[in-house]
Amino acid sequence: MEELADSTLKPIVFKTPHGFVYLDYDEIILCSANRNCSDVFTINSDTSIRILHKISFIEKKYCNDKFIRCHKSHIINLKYIESLSIKTHQIHLKDSYIVPLSYECWKKLRRMSIICISDKEI
Repeated sequence: MEELADSTLKPIVFKTPHGFVYLDYDEIILCSANRNCSDVFTINSDTSIRILHKISFIEKKYCNDKFIRCHKSHIINLKYIESLSIKTHQIHLKDSYIVPLSYECWKKLRRMSIICISDKEI
Protein backbone atom coordinates (compact mmCIF):
# COMPACT_ATOMS: atom_id res chain seq x y z
CA MET A 1 0.00 0.00 0.00
CA GLU A 2 2.87 2.42 0.79
CA GLU A 3 4.38 1.71 -2.61
CA LEU A 4 1.19 2.89 -4.30
CA ALA A 5 1.20 6.18 -2.34
CA ASP A 6 4.78 6.94 -3.45
CA SER A 7 3.97 6.34 -7.12
CA THR A 8 1.06 8.82 -7.25
CA LEU A 9 1.55 11.94 -9.31
CA LYS A 10 2.21 15.26 -7.65
CA PRO A 11 -0.43 18.01 -8.03
CA ILE A 12 1.58 20.53 -10.07
CA VAL A 13 2.73 19.66 -13.57
CA PHE A 14 4.98 21.98 -15.59
CA LYS A 15 6.20 21.49 -19.14
CA THR A 16 9.96 21.93 -19.51
CA PRO A 17 12.18 21.93 -22.61
CA HIS A 18 13.03 18.29 -21.75
CA GLY A 19 9.61 16.94 -20.78
CA PHE A 20 7.49 17.42 -17.68
CA VAL A 21 8.30 18.08 -14.04
CA TYR A 22 5.93 17.15 -11.20
CA LEU A 23 6.04 19.15 -7.96
CA ASP A 24 4.15 19.45 -4.70
CA TYR A 25 2.94 22.87 -3.57
CA ASP A 26 5.32 22.76 -0.61
CA GLU A 27 8.37 22.23 -2.87
CA ILE A 28 7.99 25.58 -4.65
CA ILE A 29 9.39 28.74 -3.05
CA LEU A 30 8.64 31.12 -5.93
CA CYS A 31 8.01 31.44 -9.66
CA SER A 32 9.50 34.29 -11.69
CA ALA A 33 8.61 35.44 -15.19
CA ASN A 34 11.36 35.09 -17.78
CA ARG A 35 10.07 36.38 -21.14
CA ASN A 36 7.57 33.80 -22.46
CA CYS A 37 8.74 31.21 -19.93
CA SER A 38 9.08 31.13 -16.17
CA ASP A 39 11.68 30.02 -13.65
CA VAL A 40 10.60 27.93 -10.67
CA PHE A 41 12.74 27.99 -7.53
CA THR A 42 12.33 24.99 -5.25
CA ILE A 43 13.54 23.90 -1.83
CA ASN A 44 15.27 20.89 -3.39
CA SER A 45 17.65 22.71 -5.74
CA ASP A 46 20.06 25.63 -5.80
CA THR A 47 19.18 26.34 -9.43
CA SER A 48 15.84 27.20 -10.97
CA ILE A 49 13.78 25.01 -13.27
CA ARG A 50 12.94 26.64 -16.62
CA ILE A 51 9.34 25.89 -17.55
CA LEU A 52 7.50 26.65 -20.77
CA HIS A 53 4.58 28.48 -19.15
CA LYS A 54 3.95 32.18 -18.72
CA ILE A 55 3.51 33.53 -15.21
CA SER A 56 -0.16 34.27 -16.03
CA PHE A 57 -0.76 30.56 -16.75
CA ILE A 58 0.73 29.61 -13.37
CA GLU A 59 -1.41 32.23 -11.63
CA LYS A 60 -4.67 31.06 -13.26
CA LYS A 61 -4.01 27.37 -12.74
CA TYR A 62 -2.22 27.17 -9.38
CA CYS A 63 -2.72 30.33 -7.29
CA ASN A 64 -4.80 29.46 -4.24
CA ASP A 65 -4.46 29.85 -0.47
CA LYS A 66 -0.79 28.74 -0.74
CA PHE A 67 0.42 30.94 -3.62
CA ILE A 68 -0.03 34.63 -4.29
CA ARG A 69 0.99 36.78 -7.23
CA CYS A 70 2.87 39.50 -5.42
CA HIS A 71 4.22 41.38 -8.44
CA LYS A 72 3.73 41.35 -12.20
CA SER A 73 6.75 39.04 -12.48
CA HIS A 74 6.53 36.91 -9.32
CA ILE A 75 4.36 34.34 -7.58
CA ILE A 76 5.41 33.33 -4.07
CA ASN A 77 4.56 30.48 -1.72
CA LEU A 78 3.16 32.05 1.46
CA LYS A 79 4.67 29.24 3.53
CA TYR A 80 8.21 30.50 2.88
CA ILE A 81 7.80 34.16 3.86
CA GLU A 82 10.43 35.15 6.40
CA SER A 83 9.90 38.92 6.61
CA LEU A 84 8.14 41.87 5.01
CA SER A 85 10.10 45.07 4.49
CA ILE A 86 7.88 48.09 5.02
CA LYS A 87 10.28 50.71 3.66
CA THR A 88 11.32 48.93 0.46
CA HIS A 89 8.07 47.02 -0.22
CA GLN A 90 9.96 43.77 -0.56
CA ILE A 91 9.42 40.33 0.83
CA HIS A 92 12.19 38.09 2.09
CA LEU A 93 11.72 34.38 1.47
CA LYS A 94 13.50 31.19 2.50
CA ASP A 95 17.02 30.74 1.05
CA SER A 96 17.60 34.52 0.90
CA TYR A 97 15.24 35.25 -2.01
CA ILE A 98 14.14 38.88 -2.05
CA VAL A 99 11.11 39.73 -4.19
CA PRO A 100 9.50 43.12 -4.91
CA LEU A 101 5.86 43.60 -4.01
CA SER A 102 3.19 45.51 -5.87
CA TYR A 103 1.52 48.15 -3.73
CA GLU A 104 -1.75 46.19 -3.67
CA CYS A 105 -0.04 42.99 -2.57
CA TRP A 106 1.99 44.84 0.03
CA LYS A 107 -1.24 46.21 1.54
CA LYS A 108 -2.85 42.76 1.47
CA LEU A 109 0.12 41.05 3.13
CA ARG A 110 0.41 43.79 5.72
CA ARG A 111 -3.29 43.43 6.50
CA MET A 112 -2.85 39.64 6.81
CA SER A 113 0.10 40.18 9.16
CA ILE A 114 -1.88 42.53 11.38
CA ILE A 115 -4.75 40.05 11.56
CA CYS A 116 -2.35 37.23 12.50
CA ILE A 117 -0.76 39.35 15.23
CA SER A 118 -4.11 40.40 16.68
CA ASP A 119 -5.34 36.77 16.64
CA LYS A 120 -2.31 35.69 18.67
CA GLU A 121 -2.87 38.42 21.27
CA ILE A 122 -6.46 37.33 21.95
